[in-house]
This record gives sequence, structure tokens and C-alpha cells, in this order.
Amino acid sequence: MSTDQDLLDRLAHVSALLAEVGPEPIGDRLKRVRTRQHLSIRQLAERAGVSKNSVVRLEQGRGTHPTTVLRVCTALGLHVERLAEATSDALTLAAPHRLADDRWYDMTDFGAGPLLGADRPLAAEDRRRAVNAGTAVVPLNLLQSRLPDGRVLPTILELYGPSERRSHPGEEFVFVLEGRVRVDVGPERHVLEAGESLTFHSAEPHAYAPEGVVPSRLLSVRVEG
Repeated sequence: MSTDQDLLDRLAHVSALLAEVGPEPIGDRLKRVRTRQHLSIRQLAERAGVSKNSVVRLEQGRGTHPTTVLRVCTALGLHVERLAEATSDALTLAAPHRLADDRWYDMTDFGAGPLLGADRPLAAEDRRRAVNAGTAVVPLNLLQSRLPDGRVLPTILELYGPSERRSHPGEEFVFVLEGRVRVDVGPERHVLEAGESLTFHSAEPHAYAPEGVVPSRLLSVRVEG
């Protein structure tokens, strides 16, 4: 009897959690945990003893029975309470970047480490000095606003001259923060003023260059495919 009552209490707790947090956040958090554990929907369904459609509905935030949530949490080795706390890396809700997090690298030689060997934020004159000394072509600031295993990769580019053409999977969004920037994508050429933006398929060879104002600054947001 106590076992049945315990189960009823746990299901009531899950129902309250779904009502308090909402089915969409709960489903998305469980999906992130599943992805981090490298499990397919089918594998998770088999582990949890539920149908594949039940997992799909759960992750999409559609109508879900508390029993499904409980079984999926058990299969993932996740306490139900963690879904409300969202404190683990897999459940991180937001990733800030602070000014103290600034670290500048060279886009063409990222493996060389931070510019001027400085593991700290660099002032504008320091970045210009690195370019003038030939130790950097396009300084970039790799923003820490990246979720664990996330697909969005934001970067600040500082353009003193043209970059090399590059290519990588996914899509890229660029927004001109200062100056005027030319963005070449394949055979196309786009000149953007401050406040203008462009999204393109980043598998196409592309390059950036300042148009007149040096340095020009660009926010690049890559979305990996």
C-alpha cells in the first residue's frame, strides 16, 4: 500500500511541477539532457518503457502524462526536482558574457592563443598594436555567451583589413556595430552600414573587410548545422 501511495505522491509532485514550470520548459530541458547523453528518441523510449511518440510529445511541450515524465527522468538518471532547479550544465538556462571575460585572438591564427599573450581583456590600442606588429590580421573576441552543447556561437570581429576566405557548416548572422563592412559570400558582395545585418549559408566561402572606417566592428553569430 505504501508503495502505491509513494507512486501517487510522486505523480502528484510531477503534476504540480508541470503546472508550475510549464510543459514547454520541462520538455526542452529533458531534450537537452537526452542530447547530452547522446541518446536518440528511440533509445530513450526503450529505456523508459514508453512509446517513441510519447517522448516526442514530451519534448515538444505537448500534453504529457506525469507517468511519462517520471519514467523518462528515471531512464535519464535525473531527479524530477532538477527539472525545476535547472542548475546542472545540461539544464543551463542562460550563458552571460561579462566585460572581464573578453579575450582577443586572431581569426586567421586562433591556435596561437590570446593576442600579445594576454590572458585578460585588451584595450583598443593594444589590439591595434598587435595588428600593426603583424601578429594579428582580424582580432576577434570569442564571447562566452554559449550554452553547453549549444549551436549558437557569437563573436566580435574587429576589421583593420580584409580577412581570408573561410567556410564552415551551418548559417551565420552578422551585424555591423561600428563603421562600414563588406561581406563577400561566394560570388556575391554585400556592403553593410552600421546597424545593418546579413544572414548567409556559411558553407559558402566568405570573407569580411572594412569599407573606409578602420577598424570596423562586426558581431558574428554562427549557428552550427
